[in-house]
Amino acid sequence: MGQMIRSKREYKCSKCNNVLIKWAGICPNCSTAGTLEEVVLVPAKAKASLSQKALMSRSKRSERSIARRMQDVDGQDPAFANIASSTGRVGHITNLRFDAVSRTYATENKNRIIPGWMVKAWILVSQRASDFNKYALLHIDPPNMPKTVPLNGQQLKLDTLAIIGQTRHEYLIVRSHKLEKIENIVLYDPSSTPDKVVSEISEILRSE
Repeated sequence: MGQMIRSKREYKCSKCNNVLIKWAGICPNCSTAGTLEEVVLVPAKAKASLSQKALMSRSKRSERSIARRMQDVDGQDPAFANIASSTGRVGHITNLRFDAVSRTYATENKNRIIPGWMVKAWILVSQRASDFNKYALLHIDPPNMPKTVPLNGQQLKLDTLAIIGQTRHEYLIVRSHKLEKIENIVLYDPSSTPDKVVSEISEILRSE
């Protein structure tokens, strides 16, 4: 027999502490009138404020945006075809515990305020990179970051954090995919002739 589900509220007699699930004018235990007081067992959920709703909406838009951008440049993961949304978003599936999936990336998106020093550091390195025609890289190696974390009975080694711009990241993904195609042609296609290899590599490099 299943466990009985308790009511969201009860009524307790202030004189004899008798508990009822329905209100009555007279306590059936001590026969005293007007002593039953309501006790809320499951409080009503507080409604989100306008600012909280705006924050949640912005977070979802940001999550969908990065999911779509990553899937556009990295491609879909066939293993998640029936799980992920059309943009590659999986944040709505709570047990997965990350926001987006693409061919080679599991992406977690944080649309939150970050420490001021990090903002200043990113602005500064972006300015200097632009001055010297370089790409910006913000490397973070915090002393309080654990070196390893448990995973499936073993210890997973954590890397330090390398922050680059999303546009640069997408460019590197595209280049990586092109290199993979070229490697497959050069190393794993025994039927390729030199002229065919040159032609196919040129076509790959010219593609978007």
